[in-house]
Amino acid sequence: MKLHEFYQKTSPAISFELFPPKTSKAVEDLKERLPKLISLRPSFITVTYGALGSTRERTLEFASLLKNTYGMETAHHLTCVGSSKSTITTILEQLRKHNIENIVALRGDPPQDDKEFIPLPDGYNHGDQLVSHIQGFGGFGIGVAGYPEKHLEAPDFATDLQNLKRKVENGADVIITQLYYDNNHFYRFVDRCREIGITQPIVPGLMPILGTEQIIRITKMCGATIPQSLYQRLVMARDDQEKVREIGISHTAEQAIELLERGVPGIHFYVLNRHFQIAEIMERIKSSL
Repeated sequence: MKLHEFYQKTSPAISFELFPPKTSKAVEDLKERLPKLISLRPSFITVTYGALGSTRERTLEFASLLKNTYGMETAHHLTCVGSSKSTITTILEQLRKHNIENIVALRGDPPQDDKEFIPLPDGYNHGDQLVSHIQGFGGFGIGVAGYPEKHLEAPDFATDLQNLKRKVENGADVIITQLYYDNNHFYRFVDRCREIGITQPIVPGLMPILGTEQIIRITKMCGATIPQSLYQRLVMARDDQEKVREIGISHTAEQAIELLERGVPGIHFYVLNRHFQIAEIMERIKSSL
């Protein structure tokens, strides 16, 4: 089933995002956890790409495992980073052989020590070019990223929205947002997208908070903000992991319930390969689904 079809149903589509582990032990741990995550009945599960495509093989391994062993619809992430045009075509051919029908297309972040993104000589500069390549190859549903608080590298919000509009004009079916912790950012983002003629489904992306230092680091990396009241609660509880976990679960569940009541087409949870937190959140929001 293609991505856009999930959002044509009357009930909201709940999806999860996993990342391919780096060690053999972590790979086995995630494989053991997959049945528990699948039992929560997400509509589909996406699998991310590592920096410079460093986990490319494991991304394909897990996406194929989900699709062909468990019968779970999946979306394979794909980035411009570290890939030439011919490499991208080869990857698309591999995905087709593995029966994978959906891709989340991203420009990708520059390597950790680089200040700016530099494409390969035969690569792409921007996500809209990657979307165009996938669309030209044919046969895939395409998701792209949206930034409720603006992409870090964009000079202003208007420029960022025009970049997004090019991606949807080139063939993107669905927009999945970066994580955020104040739903007002999402509502304003959707309004601004609609004002410039973007009509594709816009799906909020939510990440449960697992630890105080972790979420401070992640939000700084991606340019998201933490509401002051939430930040203060996390800082006060930073030495009590159980309390931090409960704060994180409660906040994400409250975000999700409000969004569902407002009629969003679905929610994409960045589950960080964990089960406990998302299982508890799914239990708390089930009456809203």
